[in-house]
Amino acid sequence: MKKILLVEDTAPLAEELADILTLAGYKVTLAENGVRGLALLPHTLPHAIITDLIMPVMDGFEFIQRIRNMKMFMDIPILVLSAKTSPADKERANKVGATAFINKPCKIPELISMVELLISNRAK
Repeated sequence: MKKILLVEDTAPLAEELADILTLAGYKVTLAENGVRGLALLPHTLPHAIITDLIMPVMDGFEFIQRIRNMKMFMDIPILVLSAKTSPADKERANKVGATAFINKPCKIPELISMVELLISNRAK
């Protein structure tokens, strides 16, 4: 079973996304911010990460950048799922190492397709 680390500070949304991804066949681990996400990373060893950008404690930009600086995890695909969708925000996410970006709110098929694509591309 493929594993996803979902980093989202809005609990109802995190639970809804986790349920959707679980129904799609993924094992999902939830983290409420970047600090918690980094702490869970070595224990979950996810095939992909989905993260918000706007979070307390550590935002998504710093979270992504820290992962990209960790040799063991630097190749994990990171999907940004955020309402922070200006061209400057997308460019910044890309510069710190995001693999892909989906605007909130998103369509479920789009999310599942993107996760499948990111995981299959990593496996090649």
